[in-house]
Amino acid sequence: MLRGRSRASRGAPEPPYRSKQRNAATSGIVEPTIIRNGHGSPLYVPSVRLSPEASKSPSVHKIHILGEDARSKFIAHALSGVYDSVERLAWTRPSNKYRYLQRFDKNGTATLEPLNVGRQTLASKSDSHIDELVVSSTTAQGAMEALEAVKHRVDNDTTVCLMTDGLGVLEDVRQKIFSVPEKEPAFLLGNMSHKFAFNRNFDSVRQLRHGMWNITSVQRSAVMSTEQPKVETQSHFVKSLQAAKLLNTEYTPFDSWFRYKLPGVIFDSAVEPVCLLLEVPYSGLLQNASARKLISSLLEEIVSVLRLMPEIGRGEAYHELLDLDRAQKALYRRILHHRNRESSLVQDIRRGHPVNVDYLNGYFLRRAHSLGIQVPTNKMMWDLVKAKNAIATQQREGYVRIEETSVTPEMEDEYKRTSSY
Repeated sequence: MLRGRSRASRGAPEPPYRSKQRNAATSGIVEPTIIRNGHGSPLYVPSVRLSPEASKSPSVHKIHILGEDARSKFIAHALSGVYDSVERLAWTRPSNKYRYLQRFDKNGTATLEPLNVGRQTLASKSDSHIDELVVSSTTAQGAMEALEAVKHRVDNDTTVCLMTDGLGVLEDVRQKIFSVPEKEPAFLLGNMSHKFAFNRNFDSVRQLRHGMWNITSVQRSAVMSTEQPKVETQSHFVKSLQAAKLLNTEYTPFDSWFRYKLPGVIFDSAVEPVCLLLEVPYSGLLQNASARKLISSLLEEIVSVLRLMPEIGRGEAYHELLDLDRAQKALYRRILHHRNRESSLVQDIRRGHPVNVDYLNGYFLRRAHSLGIQVPTNKMMWDLVKAKNAIATQQREGYVRIEETSVTPEMEDEYKRTSSY
């Protein structure tokens, strides 16, 4: 069903997360509010989006969302009631499809509500400064391209929340895009357990799973450092994200964030390449002796690297990951949970999407090299994934597109005259 929305009436309570702005640039804004009608459920009325001219005012509370996935569109929707202006950006091709948000309650009942987002624009087409930016991409390559498209719009007064799969992406961002420390933005790292997908049948962003958005900050001198930088310049940004209840945002120290991120990275490094190499689905991994052996070998090497990483130490939170037997059981439980799905790496390669292996197995390769240990199975898988991806790319580029058309009577007569039997 489609949830109804109505305008705020006089006397409605003000939102708890920010005060109204009544200056000349924003006097036309209808502020977000909550209406309670008798004993019924509260109705949320979002803020009205500003015109492009009004949104350029420096006094406007504004955020930019740079992303081309379903997650970025959900984030823009969730923040529309917190910020005066939420601007959606793309780095390749802007898209304004999918107008609704599809969610499910505890009983499995689906609801549809309009997405309160503006039109998406190309990031490189503007020179206006960006104060607060969320970058959402499932691949490191996408995140790098996205930041390259807006680097002329950010500086050391900008705060960027970077969300991408894998580990070690921020190190490359700093080396390749923001190589001058004095001019680089302040970075936050995000990891979201919410899951989303585009649903063409309902023209919607479908929320597959409710979760959390964990955010942390890191200092430039050592991305993998347990010492935290001061976050005064980032606190306002974090508080604004936390005000959006749909996001369920939590700010955590880096070691807690890293512990939260690791299980997914380990799964993608130890399980996904085996599915690709042996052409075995998740459901067949545990019944295949060769698959189990490869997974165990990959996991053992990864755990040996984790045990020597200075940011891991011997903290209580990492016991399940540092104990090989417990780590293997946790990995097998995750495989069983995914047994009815197709390998995400297999899908990415088949569809021509960028693969993230440089920030999965490649991340552990780099860390192993710096620690002086060998991880030959991970090196083999890193090479094989790249080779498989290169072969699939060549095959796609070799396809000849054939268009089916109707044969006219004239074409049929011409064929009969010129054909030999």
